[in-house]
Amino acid sequence: MIYHVILPASGLGKRFRSRLPKQFHKIDNREIIAFSLIKFNSIREVGTIVIPTFRKYFSRIEKILKEVKIRKNVILVEGGVSRKDSVYNGLNRLNAENNDFVFVHDAVRPFITVNKINEMMKYSKRYNSVILALPVRDTLKMITRSGVIDGTIDRRNLWMAQTPQLFRYRILKDSFEKAKRENFFATDESQIVEHAGYKVKVIEGEVKNIKITTKEDLIFGNNLMVT
Repeated sequence: MIYHVILPASGLGKRFRSRLPKQFHKIDNREIIAFSLIKFNSIREVGTIVIPTFRKYFSRIEKILKEVKIRKNVILVEGGVSRKDSVYNGLNRLNAENNDFVFVHDAVRPFITVNKINEMMKYSKRYNSVILALPVRDTLKMITRSGVIDGTIDRRNLWMAQTPQLFRYRILKDSFEKAKRENFFATDESQIVEHAGYKVKVIEGEVKNIKITTKEDLIFGNNLMVT
């Protein structure tokens, strides 16, 4: 089977409080986006990598691709207003067969491991859609607008979604088309696939597979490099 990758990198990073998008900040003297590129570049079954981003950053990404010696076919595409739009733009540029698979991975999750990516590919031999997630370990509280506890949520069946998320191309494309027709809002790709009526397999992710959202996350990420 052939696996493709969409690496959305169009986030403005408002919570990061920086003019430069967080995917271009550095951990251990290397741009955050480069870590994921290196991981997927090392996997033989991966075909094309599509990176939706702002056009003004195309040359910056091309420089990164040369610096870290990415050998895969990489397509840069204009990102959209939302994550959903960016991934949809990426899907439309993929020259994929219906039975191919597509990884969608946050450009700001640099610590995904090759072993976990390979595990997802093994599961894809049995399931059409596979995502990573972690079980919720903390007690969850429902609160009112005034900040008063309104109840405690049973956490036993609650999991926190991560990326990569992996889908058969036909299913992902059909699901995005349906979401576009219905103007359906989602915070990740699996929600779009669920909305279209497909089942999604969840496997346990990795605690270190953090998303760099704030400058504090960047500090934590640099600390992870030395542990």
